[in-house]
Amino acid sequence: MNQVLPITTTLARIQTWMRQHAPDITVRPPAKPMAVDSFEYKSGLAVPESLRQALLIMNGETRKSAGMIGNWRLMPIEETQAAWGLLHMLAEKGAFIDLAPKNSPYVRKAWWYSAWIPIVASGNGDYFCLDTDPPEPQRHGQVILFLQNHPERPLIAGSLDAWFDRILRDLESGLYHYDSEQGFDGEAFLWSALEGKHLFDDIHGTLIANA
Repeated sequence: MNQVLPITTTLARIQTWMRQHAPDITVRPPAKPMAVDSFEYKSGLAVPESLRQALLIMNGETRKSAGMIGNWRLMPIEETQAAWGLLHMLAEKGAFIDLAPKNSPYVRKAWWYSAWIPIVASGNGDYFCLDTDPPEPQRHGQVILFLQNHPERPLIAGSLDAWFDRILRDLESGLYHYDSEQGFDGEAFLWSALEGKHLFDDIHGTLIANA
């Protein structure tokens, strides 16, 4: 079994791959530590160390970037704050109270749960999130997928380090391909996920390539 690489090493190699194969991916300069601290203060959540390290390497992608996570954009901490704040406000006002998420042994049953930290955005209100309060404490920091109009909350990876490590290995092995007009094949890189590989098959107007 391969050992998971540190997030700093993984991100550096992913950026190298992007420069060579997907030059339309553009990233922002490192986040300021006080910006990460500000999110923690406003949300009351502790940012997992892997996310903090990633933000201090690159503060997400630019607005014009093509989307480094299967055409989804890695979010700067300011966008994470805004997305979390909006979803938290909607949950507090009862916007999701009549919606029924599917049961999962790995994720708390909630349409939106304020212990989830959005980190990757589709641009349409869907997010990959870090889960800071899973049912089992040892799963702290696991990656899950929040789809605003879909009841499943699949487990994507045990940690941000593990997910990016798998994405890197799949990129370097040739599993994913980037086209300057169509972007990446493999919607949101779900081929590199533990669960949820089928989700986009049934969403109207969304294409998923065949592996």
